[in-house]
Amino acid sequence: MEGPIVDGSGSATGPIAFIDRDGVLNYGRNGYVNHPNELIMIPGSGNAIARLRAKGYTICVVTNQSPIMRGLWTVERLQSIHNKLRQQLIEENPDAVIDIIMTCPHRNRDRCGCRKPWPGMLVKGNNILRDERQPNRRIDWAGPKPESWHPLDTMVGDRKSDMGAGWAVGARTFEVSDKLGLPQVIDRVLDEHDAGDFYDPMRW
Repeated sequence: MEGPIVDGSGSATGPIAFIDRDGVLNYGRNGYVNHPNELIMIPGSGNAIARLRAKGYTICVVTNQSPIMRGLWTVERLQSIHNKLRQQLIEENPDAVIDIIMTCPHRNRDRCGCRKPWPGMLVKGNNILRDERQPNRRIDWAGPKPESWHPLDTMVGDRKSDMGAGWAVGARTFEVSDKLGLPQVIDRVLDEHDAGDFYDPMRW
């Protein structure tokens, strides 16, 4: 299966907030979130998304979901889980709209370019939202951090792989606890002078 799987659309005229799903917007689970009934939103996530949108951010969720290639469930199941996520966010705050969700369905051994820490989902999301044709970049993990598409582009995640994907496109990176998620860093993300957390790609 090719990836990433695209759910949604939109247009970005300002910065993009690339946001991981499990452990950032909703609580993660051992053995994956396998059904919409298992998805529990981290309180405050909807309000945080609404605050980002109010500041001109376009919202692009980027999530690794290997159960699809493992044959544990289908793209239709993924869609139902994401419908529940969108619903819960809007129930908390009507302005908490996700523009687009990018999903990598692959396993590590599939060696795709979209599974984080590789930045393929972020590149695809950028190209859709900004109507661009940026190529997948050659990543020099030992080199300097690449230049960003927009100085306020941001990646928020709970794992080093999220930080790697953000670093690879030059975005500000913010690492959160999987119990606190996006609300933990929303004030920092909205601070234009906060460059994000230091990340060394050679140490993950």
